Amino acid sequence: MASTKLAVVPSPDQLAKFAAVDPALPARILEAGDRELKREFLYAVLSATYGIIALLSVVGGYIFLTLHGFAHSAAGLLAAGVLSLIGGFVRSRLRG
Repeated sequence: MASTKLAVVPSPDQLAKFAAVDPALPARILEAGDRELKREFLYAVLSATYGIIALLSVVGGYIFLTLHGFAHSAAGLLAAGVLSLIGGFVRSRLRG
């Protein structure tokens, strides 16, 4: 069975073992964990921002095309945009 990472920060026992090897190692491990959390948060914020912009673009395009008499094109744009957003959401959930 594949091992899974349960926490960003190792247990105190593991940190003590790392300190026995190199006294600076526990601090470097904690800094690496902190950088990883910041990177994951930034990715989540950028993904949500992109999703909101894409959704507003699709809805705005739908309204614009409908008001100018292109209802069939508007429905196609809306369907393609919604399916693309759903696909992106599913891919992000499968990614982990």
